[in-house]
Amino acid sequence: MKILIGVTKEPEQIKDYLHQHHGLDGTLTEIGPFISRLDALNWLVYLKSRIGDFQEVIPESQSGEDDLWFGFTFEQAGHN
Repeated sequence: MKILIGVTKEPEQIKDYLHQHHGLDGTLTEIGPFISRLDALNWLVYLKSRIGDFQEVIPESQSGEDDLWFGFTFEQAGHN
């Protein structure tokens, strides 16, 4: 199974990422909000250290260091 992970400041786009990457609906986990981009990226680094087989979803350029950020994970369909 391949797990996709990422962070975004636009939580309404998380479902779009799920569908763009053929994610399985029942596997979506949303985390946050984080109070800054740095906090979200620290969570992402921690998660990367804990997951073996993953792919990072990198959103289009998102500025706003001190905006609220959200993390997400989901399993990709068709991967064992």
